[in-house]
Amino acid sequence: MPAHDDHTRVALITGSNQGIGYAIAERLAADGMRVVLNGRRDAAVEEAVRKIAGTGARAIGVAGDVSSERAVAHMFDRIKSQFGRLDVVVNNAGIAPRIDGRSPRVEDTPFEYWERTIAVNLTGAFLVSRSALPLMRTHKWGRIINLSSQSGRMYTGFGSACYAASKAGLIGFSRVLAGETGEYGITVNCVSPGRIKTAMAATFAKADEVDQQYIARTPLRKVGYPNDVASTVSFLASDEASFITGAVIDITGGFFMP
Repeated sequence: MPAHDDHTRVALITGSNQGIGYAIAERLAADGMRVVLNGRRDAAVEEAVRKIAGTGARAIGVAGDVSSERAVAHMFDRIKSQFGRLDVVVNNAGIAPRIDGRSPRVEDTPFEYWERTIAVNLTGAFLVSRSALPLMRTHKWGRIINLSSQSGRMYTGFGSACYAASKAGLIGFSRVLAGETGEYGITVNCVSPGRIKTAMAATFAKADEVDQQYIARTPLRKVGYPNDVASTVSFLASDEASFITGAVIDITGGFFMP
């Protein structure tokens, strides 16, 4: 039976079987929300759901590729049948292709790398947000939080052009969406993390050296952790952030100061 019997908020976090996405799902569950976890592999999603459910929180998982219109439609069919509502979307799913452990230069980037990165990082956020809006308008309340990156804000020397373009595109997308949805009580914001200790960050060749380069350029003299991002998302997903929309919040330790 669908769980439509209370007003507990429901949050969908894409790419949430590990890393930043999992930390966000865990935090929103601790905040009292029901959480929908997503990732491409069934087994990884199921394991993440088990871990969060073990804390007593209500969690379900829906595996699927966010760049697929069909997969996103299936995800929302499941959310509607299970909960009948959706209040918070965190578009976190993302990829950062490497060649020999390094971000490829433009002239060395295969077309399929470009196409796939834009599809997952940017088109995925579009497809998920578009599907979420009718559910949010029903309650005249919603939070859409998109995970950008310092690479979408500046030239870092770390990120590829395809990754930077996808993350900069998310910022432009978020501003337009914020302008279109504010009258319905829906806010749309970006968070832009810097160097965060995750499995994806560790795929850089000489990852420890990259960490040290980042630390040397950062006023706080440290890298970040997934919970640093999760706590910011928690705030943006709350009632306390009701007057913030169209914003980009940088979580970089001061690496980027516009």
